[in-house]
Amino acid sequence: MSLLSSEFAMKDLGHLNYFLGIAVTRHKGGLFLSQRKYAEEIIDRAGMSSCKPSATPVEVKPKVSSPGSPCADPTLYQSLTRALQYLTFTRPDISYAVQHVCLYMHDPKESHMAALKRVVRYVQGTIDHDLHLYPSSVSSLVSYTDADWAGCPDTRRSTSGYCVYLGDNLISKSSKRQATLSKSSAEAEYRGVANVVSESCWLRNLLLELHCPIKKATLVYYDNVSVVYLSGNPVQHQRTKHIEMDILFVR
Repeated sequence: MSLLSSEFAMKDLGHLNYFLGIAVTRHKGGLFLSQRKYAEEIIDRAGMSSCKPSATPVEVKPKVSSPGSPCADPTLYQSLTRALQYLTFTRPDISYAVQHVCLYMHDPKESHMAALKRVVRYVQGTIDHDLHLYPSSVSSLVSYTDADWAGCPDTRRSTSGYCVYLGDNLISKSSKRQATLSKSSAEAEYRGVANVVSESCWLRNLLLELHCPIKKATLVYYDNVSVVYLSGNPVQHQRTKHIEMDILFVR
């Protein structure tokens, strides 16, 4: 704190309790980050305070497609979708479902609104679920990634996702539709791996600047044997050989 004060004009405001809609509760085991009040506001805005909770945030089959009747209130759809995006800061369990409904913000249909309401009903049933951060003696960075292949029924694009843990704590996650078409599941998976490797390298550099360097190689876990071979091919890494020293790929 004294070092920062010498560089910047700042004050010590004590322990963090509330920041940008996120309540912070300290306990012996670490920190509890909660957006319960914000989640309740979303449910109330949707007019679903007395709705029946859903056990899951998204249907496994069939996937939502674009055809259908237009949404009766697209403005409400867009407002709720943006609100749910911010809720994912402490609710990584809804990240995939939220990114899915975000894809149709420009022209929502009734089927998309039904999918969005399912997310809201899931939030209603899991209103106490939030994010814990624990003190950990483990200082390693571990990443996990996966991707489907041509999962979008409209564009046939794949969706890739990843999460990055520092010790026992989730510090970064993403669920996003890929920008281009993949000709195979291996290609879709490889794009997902490239994304999480980029994020892992950025986090390593950030921690280095914060004087908390990661001394061990970062493990990246994924489940496609073809990608293992691609990752071990020097031709694929000709321009990023410096990354290979800090990243290990594990199937």
